[in-house]
Amino acid sequence: MKNAKGLLFLYASRSLSFNSSGRTVTTSIWKPQSIADDCNHPIGGVVKRRRHPIISSMKTQYTINDEVCPPMDPGELKEIVQKHCSTLYMFLEKKPIAKHTKAAFDEISTFVDPSKKIILDSGCGTARSTLLLGDMYTDHTVIGIDRSFVRLSRSTIAKQDDGDMDLLLDSTIPTENSLRPFQAVSSNVLLVRAELVDFWSCCWNAGWNISQHYILYPNPYPKKNRVKKRFYAHPSFPLLLKLGGDITLRSNWEGYLKEFADSVKYAHEFYSSESSDNFALPYIHDANIGPLERMDKSVSFTNFEKKYDNVGENTFQLQLRRSK
Repeated sequence: MKNAKGLLFLYASRSLSFNSSGRTVTTSIWKPQSIADDCNHPIGGVVKRRRHPIISSMKTQYTINDEVCPPMDPGELKEIVQKHCSTLYMFLEKKPIAKHTKAAFDEISTFVDPSKKIILDSGCGTARSTLLLGDMYTDHTVIGIDRSFVRLSRSTIAKQDDGDMDLLLDSTIPTENSLRPFQAVSSNVLLVRAELVDFWSCCWNAGWNISQHYILYPNPYPKKNRVKKRFYAHPSFPLLLKLGGDITLRSNWEGYLKEFADSVKYAHEFYSSESSDNFALPYIHDANIGPLERMDKSVSFTNFEKKYDNVGENTFQLQLRRSK
């Protein structure tokens, strides 16, 4: 039997007995178990599972390569990207900004120093990356954006003896800060609960000077039927380019980063032929270079990266720097 991701699952059962209306009834509980799991039964009956790659071309159980997730047809991707370039303003006009995002943006604006450059950390999750960026760029205002209260409420950090920063994952008890539309967690780090596209629109409308833009969630929507939810195939992709700043993406899915770079080239081709403002032009040099393997593992920006580094999974970075 297959699960929602199409992976084959085996099933094991055990029988339980309980009394119902004076009778003893025996039933079986069926428990899904991935074929990627290696189940050992040490003394005491405790089950220890080790996850292994599903197919031989996978380096680790987390690998996403062209065999696991085949690349898009280039012609199809080009058509999608260029359509979105031609309809950006129509898309923005028809998409009202969510009230909670507008309210959060208005509140956070009072904490943003217009004399400082701004770094966006879009889809920051538990904000590990946002906090690290805040330490790295003390003269910038770093804003982490995520739509989930639960993830943002995990942003408390603890310094261990080795100096590593681990996130405390206990979010079962919401704090007063975690239920606010934003949190000022340090003098230069702000966390905000908002819809990404709406927040980007607010940034553009306010004329914010975006210096850098980090998008570090590693594998958004790998299923083919959800391809148009990926950043580069979404109607908001031209807005992302328009917003400006040096764009940095990281992932263990190299194909995703390659298609992002290809989308920049398709956008550049469209804008060049239309003689309109070419939002892709500043990024075309680095888009032609494409993603590179991440060799320096001294800093893991996200919990995903930390997990990948621990098991030897390859990760990649696409850096799109605005040409001067």
